[in-house]
Amino acid sequence: MNSRFLPEDRAKKEAYLKQTFALNWQHLEDKTCHLLIATQVIEAGLNITCEVMHTHLCPMNSLLQRAGRCARFGGETGEVYVYRSFPVTPLDQDWAMADLDDEPETETPKQQRFLPYTRDICELTWTVLQAHTESEQGSQSVGFRLEEQWINQVHSLETQRQQERRANNQMHFEQHLNAALFQGEASAAAELIRWVDARSVFVWSEPIFFDDEPIDPQQLLAFSMPISSLCQVWQAVKNLGYEIDWMFKRIENPKGRATETYSQPVCVPITSRESLVTTVRILVNPRYVYYDDQIGLLISPHLVGNCFSSPPKPSQKRHSEYRYPMDNYVGHLVLMWKCWREAFPTRVRRNGEWVAIQLRPVRDELLSAGGRLIRAKIFPHLSENQAEVLFEYLVFFAVFTHDLAKLQVKWQNVMRGWQAIAYDEFGGRNPGSHLLAHTDYDPDDPVQRERLKAYEQKHRRPNHAVESAFLSREILKVSLLPLLRDHFQADVQQIRAILHTVIMATGRHHSAWAAGWKIGDVAKIKGIQLHPEAQRAIASSWRCMVRFLPQTLPLQPANLSREFYPVTHAFDLNRFDTSQLEYLQLYLLVVRGLRLCDQRSVQLR
Repeated sequence: MNSRFLPEDRAKKEAYLKQTFALNWQHLEDKTCHLLIATQVIEAGLNITCEVMHTHLCPMNSLLQRAGRCARFGGETGEVYVYRSFPVTPLDQDWAMADLDDEPETETPKQQRFLPYTRDICELTWTVLQAHTESEQGSQSVGFRLEEQWINQVHSLETQRQQERRANNQMHFEQHLNAALFQGEASAAAELIRWVDARSVFVWSEPIFFDDEPIDPQQLLAFSMPISSLCQVWQAVKNLGYEIDWMFKRIENPKGRATETYSQPVCVPITSRESLVTTVRILVNPRYVYYDDQIGLLISPHLVGNCFSSPPKPSQKRHSEYRYPMDNYVGHLVLMWKCWREAFPTRVRRNGEWVAIQLRPVRDELLSAGGRLIRAKIFPHLSENQAEVLFEYLVFFAVFTHDLAKLQVKWQNVMRGWQAIAYDEFGGRNPGSHLLAHTDYDPDDPVQRERLKAYEQKHRRPNHAVESAFLSREILKVSLLPLLRDHFQADVQQIRAILHTVIMATGRHHSAWAAGWKIGDVAKIKGIQLHPEAQRAIASSWRCMVRFLPQTLPLQPANLSREFYPVTHAFDLNRFDTSQLEYLQLYLLVVRGLRLCDQRSVQLR
């Protein structure tokens, strides 16, 4: 039993296990002794039992989860045997001693590994178990209180050690934090969080590689596989003695200008073990993949593939995140603000079935957290209600300003040109005289996809996220700054930091690590020319949205005063450092609200 099965095949196996290892299994008629060999997948979620369990050493919390599948039901008794090591054949010796380090062989033998877990915490678990075995309680049944004591002995110490390591290496921690949060370096992020062993693995059919066909991973089923197993495959490829075309590719979102287009994820060949370990979504070459409903997914350079590819997720109505309907500028903002304050119906997958639910307003998900953060770390003098009102205003301004640069003449010309094509050739809506926020586009239509690709080669759409952040400064100074100064008694530094949280949210709503403009970009950009109808669209958006704000604070009406904004200086989005973590945390909540509203507004259409 493992996680390499398709849902329907896994469901059959789980149903068999629940029947075979069920309550009152002794009364079954087959008189057969059943043996189950499984991975960690049975630690949680399966209501099964057994008389005897044999398991490899692992951290105490995982070990007790496993042990919970032995003598699970009332009146049962059972035994759990834990092995620190076990004999293996010479053929499996390399696998048993494998780790994730790509190091040359040395004369020093490798130590026993407990992948995917770290050695120290496993050894500490073993020490606690040994002490129990040698104590007077060794022959007694293990109950809840003893389990609780074991957890505290093992994991409290490990937590304390982690805190001590962080305290003793604060500078190193801050360097990694800056690199991860501000530059998006995956290797730095891995140093800040707990070890996550599972990777999402996809297999796509062969023609995709030759035709450069874009794929939406959100539409496909993924297999969850431990990185240690994938590293084992990587080592097998290196041991071949000859090169193959490729084994793994990294699935990543497009970068640069493509982050603000309809471009879907790209696949980049993985050329090192380090890159493999730090990759979350992985594409596997189907030539070396074999799927069997009894064995599951097999990956090896020694296999001959059986033309398997990841099937679509079981919902024909699932909305692609890359499919857009035409939206006018004002309507898009109003719909986003509706998602902030109102629930709407959608479908989610539960226990293998798609069910209709009512999705809560984004406001309900974030308002309390935002208010608590403001009170705890920025304005402790505010009441709970005041802090929540302020947070709601910050999200409001992020929503209101995030698409300002779509009102550029260049942006509107390109998008209205494509919408005219979508209307004439693909049954899209008539753009009329609207200023557009989105155009009709369906990436599942290959003809439409190729038509857009050809159009964008001749008509480059300008970026808008950082440009919107640049334009937002005038609106924030006119409307938000007086609010912070007069009603929340914010000082100059607090005002600057809070304004910048909104500016960052606006500038990074497409790319989490957009840095702004360097001095070399100034000459290329020159300036932003707004459409003659831009001011009218902004004023209309303000009137439609502001009436749904809490009517407790006065706001100065917002608009842009000019039609042309010259760009003469560098524009930096990376102003926060580790001494301003409270504002970085506030930014993360604000941009979360902005992105959820943006995504759900597309679903509503």
